[in-house]
Amino acid sequence: MIIYVDVLFVINFFITYLLLLLTCLITKQSKKQIRLLFASALGGLYSLVILADSLSFLITAVGKLIVSIFIVLIAFGFVRISLFIKNTVIFYFSNLIFLGVITAVCYISDVRGITVNNSTVYFDISASTLLLSAGAAYILSVIIIKLHNRTLGKAEIYSLTIFKNEQQIHMFAFLDSGNKLKEPFSDYPVVIVDESKITFETERMIPYNTVAGEGVLRAFKPDKIIISNGKKSLETDRVYVAVSSVDDKNFSAILNSEILNI
Repeated sequence: MIIYVDVLFVINFFITYLLLLLTCLITKQSKKQIRLLFASALGGLYSLVILADSLSFLITAVGKLIVSIFIVLIAFGFVRISLFIKNTVIFYFSNLIFLGVITAVCYISDVRGITVNNSTVYFDISASTLLLSAGAAYILSVIIIKLHNRTLGKAEIYSLTIFKNEQQIHMFAFLDSGNKLKEPFSDYPVVIVDESKITFETERMIPYNTVAGEGVLRAFKPDKIIISNGKKSLETDRVYVAVSSVDDKNFSAILNSEILNI
């Protein structure tokens, strides 16, 4: 089988890029295109090791793990160890999804041959078929994730009422399992509300740390809040309300999931 270096690089660059996009989608991280492109370039270069017997150690499980770690680090950087491990695991999970779809296409397409080089198995399929398979895997994954998020989102939209100084503000709020923000002194959970909804004066600054960076949010202590999803209702004053931008047409606030455990 004739192997064209440029075609091999482009195919693996494209597939690595789709894998990283899928990783971003699953982990709900904002993507930085320049970092993804550099990481994809490493994925493309890594595919060329099949042409160099002297680099066969990179084909081993340890070698593949090292390369994938570098790909994840280039694409997402390093914020904390738990996030890095999560990104790496999801990246491998994305690989499994793509492998499943591409293998299915190989069976459907009646693959005529298999090539083994440097202890690595390669299906003898055309570049166009491989790229179309990878594209189909990505599109299918995006559709499933969006349908799942839409179903989950509908189940986790709550009615929120904030009480302060004999005033009430009503809105819809999303219960976000990823929102772990707490007021550092009281350890009370924090509700993030769109700034356009709040007219009360803020009295506290609450630090936050996300994948996008660090900062502080203006916040205040409400007299109480009431949240309800139609089936159950909860009233508490052991909470803080932080003001930020909530860019979503379906809700104006983001609830900390620990509020339900108060």
